[in-house]
Amino acid sequence: MSLANAILGLLTCKEMTGYDLKYFFDASIKHIWPAHLSQIYRELKTLEEKGLVRSHIEPQETRPDRRIYRITDEGIKEFLSWMNKSPKDFTTLARDETALRMFFGSKLEKDELIFQLKLFLKEKKETLLFLDQIAESIKLSPFDSEKPYWLFSLRKGYKVAEAEIDWAEECIGELEVEKK
Repeated sequence: MSLANAILGLLTCKEMTGYDLKYFFDASIKHIWPAHLSQIYRELKTLEEKGLVRSHIEPQETRPDRRIYRITDEGIKEFLSWMNKSPKDFTTLARDETALRMFFGSKLEKDELIFQLKLFLKEKKETLLFLDQIAESIKLSPFDSEKPYWLFSLRKGYKVAEAEIDWAEECIGELEVEKK
């Protein structure tokens, strides 16, 4: 997946400014595909050069003018073409420093590993709270036809975070037994 496809997908919902897109990323798909505002604007420029989005300036009296982006027919075709292709690889490989540290865990004191795992647990529990915020944002969204699909992707985020919490708790339990 690419940032371009995420932007095109969001623009199928409605016209948006770069700031609107950043808000939508943070409120709906940040757990899947995070993006910085600078990345969004850089990608919008590229998409506009390719004719996949168009923009127009909307004057505002009390604020700076806004640039509004909308997806073009060509952009919709490009997005749907991407959507209709299965991913080449369904495996999501990421660098996982915590798992790597556990792999080499025999080189550390058990108390240090437990400490690191407890930090990991704290972060993953915060992730669940973050996902709860996204769920509320989705539920309040006016895009009723999109909500079930957005919640499908969110459900995966919950499952992954819950599995990571279970894993860390199991590791901590085993390390604490070994300490005795």
